[in-house]
Amino acid sequence: MHRILASSLLLATAVSAFVPAQQHRTQRSLHTPLQAVNLAGLATIPNPFQQLPWNVVRNEKSKELKYKIERSKLHRELGIAEDATYEEIIEATEILKANAEGNKKRQIQIDVFKDKILQARLNERLAGLTSDLVTDDAKAQSGFEEDGYVSA
Repeated sequence: MHRILASSLLLATAVSAFVPAQQHRTQRSLHTPLQAVNLAGLATIPNPFQQLPWNVVRNEKSKELKYKIERSKLHRELGIAEDATYEEIIEATEILKANAEGNKKRQIQIDVFKDKILQARLNERLAGLTSDLVTDDAKAQSGFEEDGYVSA
């Protein structure tokens, strides 16, 4: 047994004498433990399956549901119905801000809720998603802006 160890040690010493120093260092580095690879800097590859028609539809429905849930949370915070008019939103905002007198953080939070609701409604109107929320007064005002007169 000692004879095998001695001969392998002698062989390793003989080989290392003939291997240049640079190659010897690289051979050592192969025996070091693996290090963690930083994946943050690598480019991401788009998933080709996301472009399939059924996945596109599913993703759109998922986004729509997400926005609906977020909007319902905002309405709940203000204590108003989802089909509340602009005047009802402003009135609820003023009441809640009056109740939160002295609490600036809560007042700002209420204003942010109101602004998010109004922005979501504007985005839906601009996208043509909410024809049922457009009132006759809004249609008349829109006709006045486009044509210069009130449509009957």
